[in-house]
Amino acid sequence: MSILDRERIRLRTLQKIIDPDLARFEAELARIMAGGSPLAREICDHLQQGKSKRFRPTLLLLAAKDEAPVDQGAVVAAACVELVHTATLVHDDFIDGAVVRRGLPSVNHAWGGAAALIMGDYLYAKAIDDLCGHGLHDAVGALARSTVAMSQAEIMQVELRYSLATTEEQYLQVIERKTASLIATACELGASFHPRVRTERAAFGEFGRKVGLVFQITDDIFDYLGDERRLGKPTGQDWEEGRVTLPLIAALRQAPAAERAAFLDACSDRRGEPWLALWPQVKAFVAAHDGVGYARALARRFGDEAKAEIAPIARGAQRELLETAAEYVIHRLN
Repeated sequence: MSILDRERIRLRTLQKIIDPDLARFEAELARIMAGGSPLAREICDHLQQGKSKRFRPTLLLLAAKDEAPVDQGAVVAAACVELVHTATLVHDDFIDGAVVRRGLPSVNHAWGGAAALIMGDYLYAKAIDDLCGHGLHDAVGALARSTVAMSQAEIMQVELRYSLATTEEQYLQVIERKTASLIATACELGASFHPRVRTERAAFGEFGRKVGLVFQITDDIFDYLGDERRLGKPTGQDWEEGRVTLPLIAALRQAPAAERAAFLDACSDRRGEPWLALWPQVKAFVAAHDGVGYARALARRFGDEAKAEIAPIARGAQRELLETAAEYVIHRLN
């Protein structure tokens, strides 16, 4: 039976295929994060305890995978992509005042805002420095462009905070820059190390962009339906931090005019505790007007489009594995 036929495929199934390459990745990541001041080492050790699913490095290594072992440059690039991703999370937690990340205290909660701000910058710089040291200048440019896009997304989120007038187009612009850009970069970089598909790296980047959109949409769905113990972070966190995401945007558009007006009136000029107190009402409104259903359908569409991007290019095991990665994101379990 094809692994595409299995529902809710776990990421680990994919990662077993590239276990030796992931082991090399882990060694590279540990090497890059070693050293520095005692405080930097302490925080880096803490960050490594809250281990991620390694989704971005997994995609990069799958895109780079050929018959021969994955090029060492791809392994270094995968470690630097993960480092940049970690830096964005450290900064996100600082901006949002989050106290938990991956089931552990956030850096800003454990060491203070100043340490979190500087640590995020440090991780960005370490990634760029290491890529330069290995002569991977294309990767430097790609990660720099992703960092610019992610910074633009953060600014847009500040502008749209608490705005119930946020449109689907604005939402998609934010998540494309904040989440999809780095996943696209990971896939494009991976393909650039593959001897047969490196000339088609743009298609792999587009695959990653669509997968990234799915990833963030499903993440936003989890905020409405997830289990806090399994997510490693509180549910309702987007609402708490003033982020209006696709399930609510869709519900507002699909609700009858009178119900939409009543909901907007109840939320008018709310901030702080009054805003937080609305969360049960928000969940009920989204459920009543099938906001999650709309978001799921859009995620499925982007997932199918992602698979179509690489269908003419990737072959055999690589194609099946990348298609399965897209399915994993759509059906992922936390």
